Amino acid sequence: MDTKVPNNIAKLRKQMELSQDTLAGRLGISVTQLSRLERGLSSLTQARMNQLAEVFAVEPHDLYRNATSKERLELNVMRDVIVQLDEMISRLDVSLTPQQRGDLTVELYRLEVDGLTDEALTDHVVNLKRFEGMVRALGS
Repeated sequence: MDTKVPNNIAKLRKQMELSQDTLAGRLGISVTQLSRLERGLSSLTQARMNQLAEVFAVEPHDLYRNATSKERLELNVMRDVIVQLDEMISRLDVSLTPQQRGDLTVELYRLEVDGLTDEALTDHVVNLKRFEGMVRALGS
């Protein structure tokens, strides 16, 4: 049985260009202990989680957010995709099954966010007009 708990400790450490030795020193633990935390072999206490979050300037839950997924979810972008897709379906007077609509929503979301940085996602304006042909084809 795999007892590892995936986390973002190593990723955040590397983003801050900290060595394991430096981070371990800031946390007051050994490099071995830090390595075990990064690999999910040791459990984080609430105190250690808060300490790491403070060092990385993130919320404690960010230590685990999307640890196993490379996809980001920006809810505002997803909402805009859903609203504009529904408006387009109505305007084009096409009929999609719930499965088609769901698949199309996910695919359009992926096309919108592919390659965008977190900063670009925050200010991203969704315009699905360029996908009308795809929606028409699905509704045929």
